[in-house]
Parts: sequence; C-alpha cells; structure tokens
Amino acid sequence: MKRQVMSLFLLSTISLNADQIAFAVDNDFFVGKDGHFTNGATFAWLEDNEQNGYTDFLIDTLHKFSIELDKSKNYNAGVSLTQIIITPDDTTIVTPQYNDIPYAGYLALSTYLIQSDSNSFIEYAFDLGIVGPASLAESTQDTFHAIIGNDKPAGWNTQLGTQLTANLLVNCGEISWEGKLGDDLDADWFNNAAVSLGNFNTSVLVGTAFRVGRNYVRNFNEHYPCLREEPTLVGVKNHKGFGYSFDTGISGVGVAYNYILNEAKDEGYQTEKENFKMTGFIAADVYYDNHKLSFYYQGQTPAIKEDNSNNYFGGFLYSYKF
Repeated sequence: MKRQVMSLFLLSTISLNADQIAFAVDNDFFVGKDGHFTNGATFAWLEDNEQNGYTDFLIDTLHKFSIELDKSKNYNAGVSLTQIIITPDDTTIVTPQYNDIPYAGYLALSTYLIQSDSNSFIEYAFDLGIVGPASLAESTQDTFHAIIGNDKPAGWNTQLGTQLTANLLVNCGEISWEGKLGDDLDADWFNNAAVSLGNFNTSVLVGTAFRVGRNYVRNFNEHYPCLREEPTLVGVKNHKGFGYSFDTGISGVGVAYNYILNEAKDEGYQTEKENFKMTGFIAADVYYDNHKLSFYYQGQTPAIKEDNSNNYFGGFLYSYKF
C-alpha cells in the first residue's frame, strides 16, 4: 500500500513545471508533550505561473462546475501529500480507551489551484484521503518514537478502521495592510477565510496574522491549522540575501463535522466534539536567497468537551524555490 500511495503522488507531479517545494512537520514533541494531535507532516509541490497541462486541466474542471475564473489573474497549480496522527493521552494501554479519543491515522493526496494577484488569492483544493491502517500512521509513529527513544504506543490495534474520504476546500485571503515600523522594519497584516466540505471535515475558518521583519519574502502570510499552507508559496519572487520575520496570529474554526470524532462517538467513545475552536501561533522565519525556514509554536483550544486543557505543539516548514 505504501508503494501505491507514493506512486500515485509521483504520477500526480509528472506534468508539473516545478517552481517551489515545501516540507512541513507539526509535532507535540517540540513542546515536550504527547497529546491528542501528536504528529503531522506534509510535502507540497507548486508549479510556476506558466500554465501547462495540469493547470489547464484544473481550470477546465472548475469551469465544468460553473466556476468562472478571472483570466487577468495569475494561476498556480500543485499537489501535496499529508499525514496526520491522532492518539489518546495515555499510549501505554492496549485496549480501547472509551473515555478518550481513539487512535487514528489520516493520509491524503491533495490537488489545488490558486488564483491570485499581488494582494489576494482564492484557493480551490480537492483532497482524497484514507483513515485507518493504510494511512501508515502506526509505522510512522513507531519509527519516530524509536528515533527519539520513546516507547512504542501500545494501542494501535484499536485504531479506527479503513474509511475513504473526499474533501473540497475554498480558501481566500488578502494582504490588508503594508507599512513600516521605524526606519528599518517592514510589516504587513493578512486576513483569510476558508470553507471545507466533505466526509472527513466540514468546517468554516476565519484567521488573521501580523508580520514584521526585514528583507522577507512578500508572500501570503497564512497559517492554516493542520498543515494547509500552500498559499504561502505563491507570489515568491527570486529573493536575494538574508532576511527574517516574526509572525503572530489567531484563527477561529467552526466545526460542523469531523470524521474521527464523529466516528469515535458512533463506536462508543464517550467524547463530544467542540463545535468551535480557537488557535493562536507565533513564528520566526529565516530567508536566504531561494530558501525559507520557519519555526512556529501553536496552541489551540480542546477539540473535545471532555478535554480540560489546551493543546500545544511546535513545527517547522522548509521551502525552496527553483
């Protein structure tokens, strides 16, 4: 199954004219915890602003659904592969923990098209995923725990079963303000909103972020929970020299449906999902020529009503422009 997933991802990238790649990891290990959202990783590939067969295919597909696109805008198409790992708080118990959330893994192949100008974007994305053993979550976590010297989680035999998922995402954002702080520092303010529809996640998000720094890449300063940051790759010009920035932001998410939490309740887990969550983050970015490296720390309110504490994790994102 692992070979099949990787082959599908590679086939999806054949027609892309490579412009930028990115790799991101979220893990609660970075904040010294081992909580519910324990790990996430994604690899994203974004093509250049020169339309090719892949971009044209996505534009034609949207046209068939009566979504008319502005021909004066720029278009970037891409694919990404994302894995998310969820575990209960106590990973030493081998039986189902019906007073907590279940073990669950999620693996998704995403294809997306981003329409943009210098100050705003609209992203259209389609995710095809799988929950269950085929997500490879157990082997990924076992490998990582072996590297850092932690014991293997004992309850993966109780993980949620196999379920195919499909999700649509429409995400839009705008640089609302740009200016100077003092004589040397640049700053900007970014806002975005998104709607996700599907049998894995149905939700609405609104977020805002502020950035300050020097000689940083002028891109869309988006920080979307759970590794959806493709728009950060858009609008990146050839960067020269060293630069840096510091970022902070918040977002609110209204959750109508979450497969993992809803399925857990159907299987007898005594958990009730929260219908609204808040997320806050701080980040530091370093730029050198065509390289960008970001480190961030994120906290979010509980995903279930039975959880009395906020969830925290850290992560990094590395991107390179060809």
